[in-house]
This record gives sequence, structure tokens and C-alpha cells, in this order.
Amino acid sequence: MWPVLQVALDFLDLEEALRVAEASYRGGASWLEAGTPLIKSVGMEAVRRLREMFPSAVVVADLKTMDTGWLEVEMASRAGADVISICALANDNTVREAVRCSKSYGTKIMADLIEVPDPVKRARELEALGVDYVCLHTGIDVQRGDEEDIARRVDVIRRISEAVRIPVAAAGGIRVETVARVVGAGAKIIIVGSAITRADDPESAARAIFEAMQRV
Repeated sequence: MWPVLQVALDFLDLEEALRVAEASYRGGASWLEAGTPLIKSVGMEAVRRLREMFPSAVVVADLKTMDTGWLEVEMASRAGADVISICALANDNTVREAVRCSKSYGTKIMADLIEVPDPVKRARELEALGVDYVCLHTGIDVQRGDEEDIARRVDVIRRISEAVRIPVAAAGGIRVETVARVVGAGAKIIIVGSAITRADDPESAARAIFEAMQRV
């Protein structure tokens, strides 16, 4: 099954997101993410439409929940999400409630480690709390993309992958030129946004990344 390619649909317009989702899916992105901006723009309709259009895909609701763990996970699960993201910085009680709700609906929880000071330590804690996946995420506003930045992130992915048994996701500035290093470090879920969504041909861009992943 692993590794898998997830496309982050960080759009404001739902129809544009769905067009890119379709192209990305044809190119090998079997996990389709209703990105945080898209959900803030159109709500759970984004999740519902992805579920309707792509019944065989894994639909991810990138809620980045910080509070009301049960309520938000229930909302996304009912809309058709398979995986719901929560913030790793959330209180442990919020994490527990999110996990408890996901189990009742048969969905999965991905904890986003964005801005966590010690991601390896927190990843271990989150695994103990019952989350299904952890994601090392470098936010759009702080991505540098130089060699030093890439090497640092690859090293952290490797340390997290060695520290936990659950699958590790990686997000933030991943391109066809760097994806092999990310997979080689142990990431199982490769989350790609602009390298696919802003490409002239999203299907070809997704396929190139997917094929590079398979060669590792």
C-alpha cells in the first residue's frame, strides 16, 4: 500500500478544486485532501463532493482541529471523510475525544505536527493517545526550499519514522526533485500541494511525483 500520494486541494473555489482533484487522481494521487482554505470557504460540501465523485479515493478533511475534538471529527466523518486532521498542539483531551469519535465512525485521525517544538517527542505521545498517522508539516509561510532546509526536514522525518510504529506523513514544499529523499527517510504519505495544483498539467505533475515515489 505504501507510499501513497495525497494532493492538498488548498483552493477557495470548489469547482476548481474538483477539476484538479480529478486530474491528480488520474495521475496517481489516491488520497484527496479538502484543504483547510477550501473547507473554510465552502464547508463540509467540499468533503461531500469529493466523496461523491471519488468513491474509491481516500478523502482527507484537513480541519487542523484544536478544540471540540468529537464535534469536528463527527462533522467530517458524517460528510464522508476517511481521514481527519487535528493539530498536534491540541490538548491531550481534545486528541482523545477526536480519536474516540473516529473509532465510533470507522474513520482515521492524522495529527499535524506543524509548529510543534519537539516533533519526535510529540509523535510518540500522539501514538500513545491513539492517533493513526502523524504528519511533519512545514507551513507555506515558512518554507524555504533550500538544501539546508530540505536536509533538516528529511532528518526529522527519519527520526520520527524510527520513533513510532504508525505511518508518517510529510507535507510542505515537496517536489518531484525531492520526493525520493522524503520517501527514503520513511514517509509513507506524501502530501503535495502547489507542485501539482499550480502546474500547467496537474495530471502529469502528479504522475511524475507518483512514479518517483515508486522508484525508491
